[in-house]
Amino acid sequence: MLKIKIPGIESIFPGEKTEFALKHGDIEVAYSLSGSAGEMSLKAVLRNTGSSSVKIGALKLLTIEEVNEPIYYNNWQSWFPFKAYWEQPVVKPFVQFADSTGSSLFSATPIPGLLRNDVRPSDYFIATDELVAGFLSCSLTHPYFTWNDKEYYIDIWIELFNKAVGAGEEIEIEELLILHGRYLWEMLEAYAERIKEYNGVSFREFNGVGWCSWYHYFTEIDFKELEKNVALLKEIREREAIPYSLVQLDDGYQKDIGDWLETNEKFPSLDEIASMIKEGGFTAGLWLAPFSVSETSEIFSDHNDWLVRGLDGKPKLAYRNWQKNIYALDVTNPEAAEHLYKTMRRLREAGFDYIKIDFLFAEAIPGERFDRSYTPVQAYRIGLKIIREALGSDCFILGCGAPLLPSVGFVDGMRIGADTAPSWRADVMDIGIPSAKLSIRNAFTRSFMHRRLWLNDPDTIILRDCELTADEKRTFALSAGLLDGMILTSDDMSLVSREGISLLKEALELTGGKPRVFLDGMNGVFAACTKAARKYNVTAFVNLTDTPRHGIKLKSYYRDWSGVTPSMAEADLFPRKIWLEKVETRARELEKIVEIREDGRQFNYYTEKE
Repeated sequence: MLKIKIPGIESIFPGEKTEFALKHGDIEVAYSLSGSAGEMSLKAVLRNTGSSSVKIGALKLLTIEEVNEPIYYNNWQSWFPFKAYWEQPVVKPFVQFADSTGSSLFSATPIPGLLRNDVRPSDYFIATDELVAGFLSCSLTHPYFTWNDKEYYIDIWIELFNKAVGAGEEIEIEELLILHGRYLWEMLEAYAERIKEYNGVSFREFNGVGWCSWYHYFTEIDFKELEKNVALLKEIREREAIPYSLVQLDDGYQKDIGDWLETNEKFPSLDEIASMIKEGGFTAGLWLAPFSVSETSEIFSDHNDWLVRGLDGKPKLAYRNWQKNIYALDVTNPEAAEHLYKTMRRLREAGFDYIKIDFLFAEAIPGERFDRSYTPVQAYRIGLKIIREALGSDCFILGCGAPLLPSVGFVDGMRIGADTAPSWRADVMDIGIPSAKLSIRNAFTRSFMHRRLWLNDPDTIILRDCELTADEKRTFALSAGLLDGMILTSDDMSLVSREGISLLKEALELTGGKPRVFLDGMNGVFAACTKAARKYNVTAFVNLTDTPRHGIKLKSYYRDWSGVTPSMAEADLFPRKIWLEKVETRARELEKIVEIREDGRQFNYYTEKE
């Protein structure tokens, strides 16, 4: 049974409507709890009852008692994990790693003090096998959860970053939802559905297959190689009937980080790049990190006042990359906001209709801003709003390195794991370091977000010969297919063999369905099923570990979801391999319903035809 504790309140009974207020000095917290069978919601309003302004930092809302491991932790941004822990997460090695490299901890949390105090938070939501507790939106505060594995309780917090609340003013806190009493995967799906409903989420579709330059060329891409691959992709599309539709140029074209509209000596103008891609019959895509400013950029030297600053008045380090210090654009500064708008608008005018925005967490770091009334979360959402308005509703936006919950409603697709790599990299620290294994792990654990919050991007399939074995490439490709995420590849296409093309075709046959991942506390072995896919219904097991697993039972609820009656009662899972059974299915016929809201926004809904 769900047990809730709030300091100063004798007892809370989930399902009953309860209202009360608690005082923390001059700050009064007015609680409103309500619920029904299997769920409880909390709304809270903070009021300054004093006669002068008060700054608010971290505030604990309530405690959930008698929770059992495993505890599923979610990190605040794309690259870091959502996974199960059976004991308190270890923090010190990551802090030591960040300090030794001279970087910041902001990639892991907007509240570095927690990590330095040896506390690892779960951001936005947390889960056990019995419950899911999560916020429905993130527009003001940064909500997080901490777990005491000795006394078996979870504390629920909000961080307001010392936001000033004037005398008599009040702040409405984002709504919290607690689900309990069902299977974990059903509760996660229900939680995502409630976020979708609460925020009125809509997103553009991604059709076909994309190609990205990054995972073969990295920053060494040049215009000649881009042209070569456009020609090869066009040939493969025609010869193999593979629906390549997008060519996305990644990092390596720009003059510097922050100077996005000027290309380097390897490339012609942005207009010429987009034109060449479009002439091949593809959507032109481009990567940039719109909130990031390098210490060597013209923006840094000419407009130093556009950056988020520390208490010392100097630009505040957001992170290190490209062997440089990287700072954050302060979009609460009207001049910086105008610069961001004009930059993004210019990309559309150049002909790019697909934009990948990366390292987005930089905008949400705490610091001194031009307008000090905004929290980092508010500033981040201002930046995303500017980007969406500049690019237009007809541009596909892919988020990456992004604070997840505050991005809902602004992006069409979202990277939901670490960068992949042309190698398995099983033993890297699980802190967003590129790894094929960790990339596909998060595709399974965050699969419930797909088609609810956005389209999930598991990162690119690798088809060419590389350090990945044939089994590892097949595991990644077929997992991406059966989870129905965005399908992109990233190779020098002249190096892709007949086997690589066949693997891509096999993965595409699994797409288009409705997937479900049956989480059970294991971070390396997953059961996943998909139904009503393009060609097959599938029941699958994936073993991402280096240890064989024998006698994995095929449970009845796998069959109930996928419609696949297994040919055996148990399966043996070999290391770094995927096992699946499939039956042919008829693709779903969908009916499109268009709704125009009063504010002019258009929402598209797709339902199965009877």
